[in-house]
Amino acid sequence: MKIAFVLSGLTAGGTEKIVNLLAHHRSDQGDAVSVLAINAPDTQSYFPYAPQIGIEILRGRRTGSLAAAGLQVLRLRRSLRTLDPDLVITFLTKVNALVGLATLGLGTPVVMSERNNFLLQSKNPLWRLIEPIAVRKATCLVMQTEDARAALPAALRPQAVVIPNPVILPQALPRVLDEKIRVVAAGRLDKQKGFDLLLEAFRLVADDFAATTLTIFGEGPERESLERRARDLGLCGRVSMPGVTPSPAGWISMGDIFVLSSRFEGFPNVLLEALAGGMPTIAFDCPWGPSDILKNEAGMLVPRGDIAQLGNAIRWLVADAALRRKLAIAGPAVAARYSTANVLAQWDAVITRATRLRPVAPLAPGGHTERHYRIGS
Repeated sequence: MKIAFVLSGLTAGGTEKIVNLLAHHRSDQGDAVSVLAINAPDTQSYFPYAPQIGIEILRGRRTGSLAAAGLQVLRLRRSLRTLDPDLVITFLTKVNALVGLATLGLGTPVVMSERNNFLLQSKNPLWRLIEPIAVRKATCLVMQTEDARAALPAALRPQAVVIPNPVILPQALPRVLDEKIRVVAAGRLDKQKGFDLLLEAFRLVADDFAATTLTIFGEGPERESLERRARDLGLCGRVSMPGVTPSPAGWISMGDIFVLSSRFEGFPNVLLEALAGGMPTIAFDCPWGPSDILKNEAGMLVPRGDIAQLGNAIRWLVADAALRRKLAIAGPAVAARYSTANVLAQWDAVITRATRLRPVAPLAPGGHTERHYRIGS
């Protein structure tokens, strides 16, 4: 089978990680796999690809106008006609819409995967117009939570399935020992991730724990604003933003407490990674994902956007070594529910379902209680 994966870029995000995983998995099954990156500047990928997986970049301008979107649709359509895949699997709202338009009339099954909260993410009016039309091209829709599936229009729900992200960690994560309690967060430096809220919450407890630090790993458009806010809050020397770690999940060894401060999510990979790495976690109970993952006593859920209660949760964990140990022990068991093998099997089932109506010539094989720690609820 020939499969084309389409995504926006090749950076360090959660979408890039799952595409890399799926591409290698299907290549190992004997499929001919291509990865098309619409907005990547070059073929260099944060997550390395094996030589047998083809990487193609379209080098189009970002689609802020109807003309730019039209050019990207044409480039994408030409590339897909040349590849002639048996299946296209596409990720993220705008890319889904582009692929839906680019494959009109081609007869190629398309699996569209939504990776963010499409109700809350900001959208250009252009995409609000295109999306409802393009998404109907999907043979299958893959959502990450039941809440996301329920948010779809009723006509689309029957073709939607829920597949969470898997948790993938290196075989060994060396722990960097330090006498300080290190609070860490990780993600793209943009408004969605709520790092401005995290800075405000950390300010509430910083004076009480002089040895405690905050490190925010990631890169993005809000860097200057966040650095300025940290200075204004008097947190110089207590907060650092070192950028993206050289290796995936490398930030886990650099912290003692993980905080997810997002305003909204699709499904927070970093929360799963922190749990799997045995790091005590705190998360805003934002839509969607944290309440699905923290279904037991493996983490602390804080009311969405409540800075004061987030500060209280940080204070509680920093001060209580026994609770940190308890959460560190519980985390890996929760993360085990999202094993790679289980998630890949679900994706295989979707691929089989999406291609069953089109003949394809095969290629040669190349235990916790159900309760949350809720703060302030």
